[in-house]
Amino acid sequence: MEIRRRRARQAVFATAIVYAGYGLLGLVPAIGEYRGVALVAAFYFLPSWLLRHVPEVQSRYQVGPDSPVPPWRWRGAWVALVAALVVFPPFVLGFWWFYQQVCGGDLRVLWPVLWIEGMTPWAGGLERFLAGLCRAHAEGFWPAGLHLPASWSAWGGLGFVRQVVEGLFAVALAEEVFHRGYVMSALEDLWPPRRTIFGAKFGLAAVLSSLLFAIGHLVGMAQAARLATFFPALVFAWLWRRSGSLWAPALFHTAANLLMDLLLASTFPA
Repeated sequence: MEIRRRRARQAVFATAIVYAGYGLLGLVPAIGEYRGVALVAAFYFLPSWLLRHVPEVQSRYQVGPDSPVPPWRWRGAWVALVAALVVFPPFVLGFWWFYQQVCGGDLRVLWPVLWIEGMTPWAGGLERFLAGLCRAHAEGFWPAGLHLPASWSAWGGLGFVRQVVEGLFAVALAEEVFHRGYVMSALEDLWPPRRTIFGAKFGLAAVLSSLLFAIGHLVGMAQAARLATFFPALVFAWLWRRSGSLWAPALFHTAANLLMDLLLASTFPA
């Protein structure tokens, strides 16, 4: 038990150090632009290094021992596909409904976030952001048309390929290796999940690791709305346990980010 407790504390401490380092690098003009590379490297390699003396734990967490990239499993891809087919359609409708309300001036749906932000030095930041965003809103439920993000059309259409590759390997998979593979697994060793939700074991560790994931997003952009990443993180955690493969949350995570880019480009055309 003491080993599990120490490993869980180490995972939380490592998360704090990684994000603190990321924030501090942003203050250094000469190297600040490379901090994203440093963050991705830490996500991939730090868990394996911290667990270098316990290869069986590395393997169970899917953070090593042979490679920081988890082993490919088709089951992960299948679970991610089914989850996308179930989750994405209602999410798209909810997205359009949300911005119809907000851009129409009804901010009641945001009162918890605005209340929290009002107690921080960034009070009013979300409202100013939404005001700028909503200038391009068509003021109806449906977007005026389908608009691809400009980055997708770059390089003769190869921009989309770049977005997929970067989104998967430099964002989604890196974050899943660290937050789900390492942090969530270490916390689960200390607090094993006792509930089963839609066929997957789920418990306190999934909630706490998702909270750490959301708080980490504040380092890059200090807006209370960034804490909303807590909710997709719960989905990623469920996918990890339902599939037994980190590729499931990584693929779903990548697809979700691409879908969000498409929704923003179509709902708020430049």
